[in-house]
Amino acid sequence: MLTTRSLILICSATLLWAFSFGLGSQVVTHRLNDQDVSDTIIGLSHAFYYLGLAVASCLVPFMTRRLGTARCAAVGMIGAGATLIAFPFGADEVSWCLLRFLNGCAGAMSLVPLETLVSRDSPSDKKTQHFAYYGVSLTVGGALGIGLGLHWHQPGEIVAFYLGGAPALAAGGMLAILLRPRELAEQQGPAFALNWRANYLSFATAWWQGFLEGGMLVFLSLFLVSRGFSVDFAGVLMGVVMIGVIVFQVPVSWLADRWGNTPVLLACYGIVGFGLMGIPWLAGPIALAAALFVFGACTGAMYPLGLARLSGNVPAGSLTRAYAWYLAIECIGSLGGAAVMGRARDIWGESAMFGVGLAALLLVLLGWAVLGWPRRKFAESNRANRGVSNRAPAESVI
Repeated sequence: MLTTRSLILICSATLLWAFSFGLGSQVVTHRLNDQDVSDTIIGLSHAFYYLGLAVASCLVPFMTRRLGTARCAAVGMIGAGATLIAFPFGADEVSWCLLRFLNGCAGAMSLVPLETLVSRDSPSDKKTQHFAYYGVSLTVGGALGIGLGLHWHQPGEIVAFYLGGAPALAAGGMLAILLRPRELAEQQGPAFALNWRANYLSFATAWWQGFLEGGMLVFLSLFLVSRGFSVDFAGVLMGVVMIGVIVFQVPVSWLADRWGNTPVLLACYGIVGFGLMGIPWLAGPIALAAALFVFGACTGAMYPLGLARLSGNVPAGSLTRAYAWYLAIECIGSLGGAAVMGRARDIWGESAMFGVGLAALLLVLLGWAVLGWPRRKFAESNRANRGVSNRAPAESVI
């Protein structure tokens, strides 16, 4: 059982890692932009970060069996801090992409073990809420990192990279010294079957949420600056996005535990889709801030909702492997989002990133419609998500 102390420790370490991640996403972008690097190259460098996340995710189950979940997360967070600090010493595209790749590998080692602990050891009736606390920690840290990264960044200076790497190093030390989880061996026998039809919406949500996050984190601040806002005010608006996530994570998880993950997740899809259509047309700071607030709330809720849906279909001993796949698929989406949105901006202009995100959303929902979902299975999914059903992990949740 996950104790309150362990949950607080995991969330604290996650917040520190996310601060490093959020700050890095901005100072890397603006450092390269200051050097007159094209948006295509900026997007590519961030794509290599997500490639590292995806590649390392596939290896995390092996590493956790050898190192243990807490030690694996600690090593990952230390590596994340070290590679961010090293980034400004890169001299060309190859070194930038390599350092971002290694930073992504360290991120996978940090997140997958902690997500496994939260899911595996949380009570079934509080699993989505515990994921929400974990998600809030990610978001609070990321919001602080993004806002302060934009504020601390100064052309030609590298102090912001040190300020971003230090918290991740501290988080790794905290986990190595203080976290002592109950270890559970992976189940022996056939490997976890990646049932695409049964888990389509969970994995597709991971991909699309990653696609949107990968592009927006890299380019949203540049879009806001292009609309005439200062870099500092763009940082404030980026923070508003994160505040939306923070405020709504726990209430959304409460709704999902009672109404079912699937209806709440689909509502988030709809609201985010309207945001992608409307935000490029908003010019006033108040209207834009309000739209970004709601946009961030619904976007941020999708990651823990997808994880919670997936956990109901996977035996406890295979959770690490399942979450490794989930994170890898999200990172493939992030890789594509950063690269495709960067190329779209170079070809069609600043607002093209929103149209690309909307097209990806429609692609996900079209795939779900093509696969179909029987009403009976939809109802069973909702009952299982609300804890009404005590069956073994379902094979029919779409």
